[in-house]
Amino acid sequence: MFPILLSQWMKDKRNPSMVLLFIGLSIVATLMFGGNINNKMKIDVFGEGGAFNESQSRWIELLNESDTLEFNIQNEQTARTKVREGRADLAVKLMENDYRMIVAVDNSNVHLVEQHIQSVFAKEIQLRALSVMSGDEKNFRESVESFMETPPLRMHVLTPEGEELVQYDMSLQLLYGFSLFLVMFTVGFKVNTITKDKTSGIWNRLILSPVRKAEMYLGHLIYSTLIGMSQVIIVLLIFRFGFGFHFGDRYGLLLFIIAIYILTIVAMSMLLVGILQSPEQFNMLFPSIIPIMPLISGVYMPPGLITNPILLSIAEIIPLTHAMEALTTVSMYGAGWSEVWIPISKLMLIAVLCMGVGINLMERQHV
Repeated sequence: MFPILLSQWMKDKRNPSMVLLFIGLSIVATLMFGGNINNKMKIDVFGEGGAFNESQSRWIELLNESDTLEFNIQNEQTARTKVREGRADLAVKLMENDYRMIVAVDNSNVHLVEQHIQSVFAKEIQLRALSVMSGDEKNFRESVESFMETPPLRMHVLTPEGEELVQYDMSLQLLYGFSLFLVMFTVGFKVNTITKDKTSGIWNRLILSPVRKAEMYLGHLIYSTLIGMSQVIIVLLIFRFGFGFHFGDRYGLLLFIIAIYILTIVAMSMLLVGILQSPEQFNMLFPSIIPIMPLISGVYMPPGLITNPILLSIAEIIPLTHAMEALTTVSMYGAGWSEVWIPISKLMLIAVLCMGVGINLMERQHV
C-alpha cells in the first residue's frame, strides 16, 4: 500500500498543477460570487437643480441609516444615464420635503428602496411638524432621541428553542459549496488513475509483485482521500485567516464531515470508473455530470427555494446535499453530533453502496 501512496505522491510532487488549479478556482469563485453577498445596495442620489443644500444633505444622512442600502451623491446626468442604460435599477432625486424616483424597470429592489424612503420621509416629516408645534424644536428633538435610546418596549427575536436568532450566512454557504464542488474533480481524476494503470498494463505488473490487490486499491483510494482533504482544508484555512471567515468552534466535527464527504466522493468515483470502460470515457462523462450536482443540491441559492419534489428526491442521492447541510448547520448554528448524525449517516450509506458496487464492477472489467 505504501509504495502505491508514494508513487502517487511523487507524481503530484513533480506536477501539482491540477491541485493548485482547483484550489485557486475555489478561492476565485467564492470571492466573485460570495464576496458581495452581504454588501449594501448602492443607489445614486442627486439634488434639485444639481446642488445640495443643508436640508437635502440631512435626508442623505437619514437614508444611509439603513443596514442594506447606501445612498451616494451623484451627478444628475450620470445617474439618469446609468438607469437608462440598465447599469442601475433606479436613482433618487431629493427635494426640500419630497423625492422622486427615476426607475427603468419595476422589480423587488425598487419596492425595497421605495419602502425605505417612504418610511424615512414619513418619520422625519412627522418629527418636524411636532417639533414646530411644541414651540422648542431643538429640545423636543433631543428629548425624542433620548427617549428612543431607552424605549419602554423592546422586541427580541428568538428561535423556537429560546436561543438568539442567527442570520444565515450565504457567503459561507458558497465557500463550502465551491470547495466541495471543485474537490470532486480532483478526487475523480485521481481515482481514474486506476483505469489508466489497467489500460497501460501497470496494474497487471503490480499484481505479479508482492503487493496484494487490496493494498493496491487502498493505496489509490487513501491517497485520493488525503489529497482531497488537503485541498479543502487549504482553501478553508486561507479564508479563515486571510479573509476573516468564521466556521464556528467545532473544528473537529467539521473535519470529520469533510473526511466522510471526501470518502463518499471517492466511492462515487469508483462506481463511475467501474461502469465506464476506459479513462477517456471517464474524462468525457465525469466533467459533464459533476456541474449539475450543485444546481440540484441548491448550493447557489438560499435554503428553501427548491420545492420541486422530483429535484428534492434526486438531491437525496447526491453527497453534496448532505455535506452542505451538515457543514452549514455546524458552522452557523453550533450544532453537535446529535444534530448532524442524519446527513452523516446518509453520506456513509452512499459511500458503502457506491464502493461495494464500484469495486465489484471494476473486477469484472476486462481492459
